[in-house]
Amino acid sequence: MLCVGLTPCAETDRRQLFLMAISLDGGIGGVRNDLASDRFRPRLALRFGITGHRPPRLKSEHHQHVRDHCAQLFELAAKSLSDIVKEHPDIFSSEPAETVLVSSLAEGADVLAAEAALASGVRLAVCLPFPAEVYAKDFGEAEWRSTSSLLEQSESAMGLADFKGGDEAAYEHAGRLVLSQSDILIAVWDGEAARGRGGTTQVIAEAVALHQPVIHIDASGQSPPELLWSGLHDVVPDRPSLDGVERTDARAALPRLIHALCAPPSGEEKAALQKFVRPHPPRRERHFAWPALLAATGAKKLRKTSFDPPKPGDSVESLRNHVEAFVGHERFGAKLTEEVARRFGRADAEAGYFALRFRSSFVANFALAGLAVMLALSGLLFPDAKKWLITAELIVILVIIINTHGANRSNLHQQWLNLRHLAERLRLLAMSATLGQLSLRAVEDGTTQPGWVSWYARATARELGLAGQIFDQAYLANVRASMLELIDDQAAYHEANAHSMHHANHALHRMGDALFVGTILACLAYLGTAIFVGKPGNLGPFGVTELVTFATALFPALAAALYGIRMQGDFAATSERSAVIARQLAQLRSAIERDPLSYERLIDRSRRLGEIMLAEIHQWRLHYETRPLSLPG
Repeated sequence: MLCVGLTPCAETDRRQLFLMAISLDGGIGGVRNDLASDRFRPRLALRFGITGHRPPRLKSEHHQHVRDHCAQLFELAAKSLSDIVKEHPDIFSSEPAETVLVSSLAEGADVLAAEAALASGVRLAVCLPFPAEVYAKDFGEAEWRSTSSLLEQSESAMGLADFKGGDEAAYEHAGRLVLSQSDILIAVWDGEAARGRGGTTQVIAEAVALHQPVIHIDASGQSPPELLWSGLHDVVPDRPSLDGVERTDARAALPRLIHALCAPPSGEEKAALQKFVRPHPPRRERHFAWPALLAATGAKKLRKTSFDPPKPGDSVESLRNHVEAFVGHERFGAKLTEEVARRFGRADAEAGYFALRFRSSFVANFALAGLAVMLALSGLLFPDAKKWLITAELIVILVIIINTHGANRSNLHQQWLNLRHLAERLRLLAMSATLGQLSLRAVEDGTTQPGWVSWYARATARELGLAGQIFDQAYLANVRASMLELIDDQAAYHEANAHSMHHANHALHRMGDALFVGTILACLAYLGTAIFVGKPGNLGPFGVTELVTFATALFPALAAALYGIRMQGDFAATSERSAVIARQLAQLRSAIERDPLSYERLIDRSRRLGEIMLAEIHQWRLHYETRPLSLPG
C-alpha cells in the first residue's frame, strides 16, 4: 500500500497492535512453543540497487537496451536463487526465493530498471530523496505520472523529509540508502566523471570502495554489461578504487557472484548454521558452579541468582519492547517484531546458555582440582583410609578430564562467542534498519563468503528490507526514542556487570591472599614451636607436623585454584570493559539528546552505537580464543 510510505495513514494504537502481535504467539509465554518450531530458516532473497543517468545524458534510443539488460540480469538471478534453495533445503524456508530492486525512481535509468523489474516479477522498494509531493516537482507532468504509477506498485516506499527540493545532499543520502539496501548495484553509466554531488559516478565509486559488486550497463549501448568487484582480485585491496577495480563479463559471472553472496557457508560453519536454524527442545539442564561462585563472592545475591538456562521468550519480549513504535508499519513492522525478534531471542538465550556452561565448566575444574589436592593430602591425617582417598582422588581427576574433554568437544567458548555476536548483530539491525541501513556488504566482513554469523545476519536483513515511511520529524523521534531506550538498557546492564565482576574479582583476590597469609602463619607457628618449645606434639587425634604439612600444602593449592578462576574468568578486564562501555553509552546518550533531530545525525549515532556494542565481542574473542578450557595445572 502506498500509504505505508508516502501518505499519512490513520493514527493507530501502536500499543494495541503490539499486544496483538504477542497474542498471536499465545502470549509472551507462548513464544517458547513457537521458538521450538522450525521458524528460523531465512527466506532466500537478493536485493539489487539501481543508479544511472537521466535524460538527456541517457538518450531515448538506448532505453530499450537498458530494459533488456536489466531483464536478463533479473532472469539469471531468479534461476541462480532457485538453484541455491534446491541445493540447501535444510537452510532456507519453504517460501520461494525473491528478488528485490531498490530504486529512487529518478527519471531515466531508475524508471527503466523498475519497469523491467515489475515485468520480470521482481519486487520494487523505493527510496526517495524527498516526500513524493516535493519529489514530483523534479519531473514533468507526463514523467511524474509514469513514476507515480511505479510508486503505487512498490511493496514499500520511503522518503527523506530533512531536505528542501533540489538539495543535492538529499540525492546523495538517497544514493547511499540504495547502497545500504542492496547486495548488487546496477549502474547505467556512460563512463564519464561525476557532474554533481550524489550523481551516478559518485554512487558507483562508493559502492566499489565498500566492496559492493557493481554491474555496469553501458549507457551508450556499445558494450555488454560488466561486473566491477574487488572480489575478483587475487588479493582483495583494503579500499579499492573505481579506476583500479577488476572487471569481467557480468552475465557469465552473475551466477557465481550470487552464489558467493547468498549461498550458506560450508564445512563446520554450515554445521553451526544448521544447528541454529533447526528446531530446539527447551533447555532444561542446570549448571551450578558459575552462579554459585557469584553468590559466594557476593557479586550477586543468592535470591537473584539463577541456575536455569536463559529463556528465549524473555529476550524476544525485550527486543519487542524496544521496537514497539514500529509494529504498525505493515510488512516491515511485522518482520521486525516477528522474524528479527524471534531470531534475536534464540541467539541471545543460546549465547547465555553456552556462556553459563563454559563458565561453570572452568569454575568446576579449578574447584575439583583443589578437592583433588585435599584428598591427596588427607592421607597424612587418615593413613588407614589412604586407599579410599586415592580412589576418590582418581575419580575427581577423571571427572576433571571428562569435563574438559566435553567442553572442548562441544566448543563451548566458540559457540558462546558466535551466538553473542549474532545476538548483537540482530539487536543492532533492529535499530539501524529503521533508518534504512541494512549494510549488506559491510567492509568488516570482506568480499568473499562470510562465517555463518555474518551470513545469517545478512540473510535476516535482506528479509527485513525497507521501512516504508516518510522519515519526517515524528518518525525520527520514534527512532531516537527507541535508540535511547536501547542505550539505557545496555548501559544499565554494563554498569551492573562492571560492579559484580569487580566485586567477584576483589573477593577472590582477598580469599587467595588470606590463604597465603594462613600458610605463612602456619609455617611461623610451626617454626616457633620447634625452636622454642621443642618437638611438636599432637593436636587432638592428629600430629601437629601432619596438620601443618596438610595446611601449608593445601592452602597454596587452593589459592592457585582461585587465581586460575580469576584469570580464566577475566573478571578484572571484564569489569573494566563494562565500565568503559557504560561511560561510552552515557556519552552517546548525551550527544543524541543534544543533537538536532535529523536523519543524518541519527545515522551517525546509530553507527557509533554499533561500534561500541560490537567492540566488546571482539575483545571477548581476543581473550577466549587464546584461552580455551584446559586441565588445571
